Amino acid sequence: MAVLYFSRALHLDPHVVDFYAWRAEAFIQLCDFSSAAQNLRRAYSFQPENPKYLERLAFVLYIQGQCLYEQCDYLDALNIFSQGSTLQPDKPCFRYRCIACLMALKRHQDCLSLITKEVKQGTTNADIYILRARLYNFFQKVELCYRDLRSALLLDPKNLQAKLLLQMMVDQAQQARQDAGILAVQGLLRLPLQCIDCAIENNPLDPSLFLFRYWGRGSRPSLSRHYSLSKAFTHFAIKLLI
Repeated sequence: MAVLYFSRALHLDPHVVDFYAWRAEAFIQLCDFSSAAQNLRRAYSFQPENPKYLERLAFVLYIQGQCLYEQCDYLDALNIFSQGSTLQPDKPCFRYRCIACLMALKRHQDCLSLITKEVKQGTTNADIYILRARLYNFFQKVELCYRDLRSALLLDPKNLQAKLLLQMMVDQAQQARQDAGILAVQGLLRLPLQCIDCAIENNPLDPSLFLFRYWGRGSRPSLSRHYSLSKAFTHFAIKLLI
């Protein structure tokens, strides 16, 4: 009934801004968030200097987007959250929901781009780095995955997810090192180096892996081997600085 009353009032005087806002509240009570958003947009268009209409519109868009997300309508939810992000670009909550929608839609590259923008803006949210690390792992960019996990732990040293993922990478590095040793004993040359390179990508702060790669290059003249050893330590030092 409230919607009907405010509609009649607007028919008599369509320039009373509060009527749009009140009708929007009535639509919210009916869980008709789309109609509520339309009315709040109308109110905001009449008084763009009034922050309460913008705040209420952003709230309604967030609720509408979340309802669509929970109904697995990820594309429409993404559209609604994007509208909210445009209205309030300083609030990360809409961007986070956009990221969630892109992940649900399996648009991994778009999701990675959006997360990278968030990181460049100076986010202090460790979960953002962890999510990007997972995406880097999905794209098989192991070294970048490792860096983001380290960044996450710098922001939140007790973060369990980051610790578990980092430990998983260390375990993968150890397995690759063992595989390299087995292949080296068999007299193979290229495969052990490929395995140890994989190990270094997973755990670039383990100096023993760099030494293994150095010794795995086989017999060489002393000057060349001295240069290779120096190069191995240089690579390790660079990893420490990154």
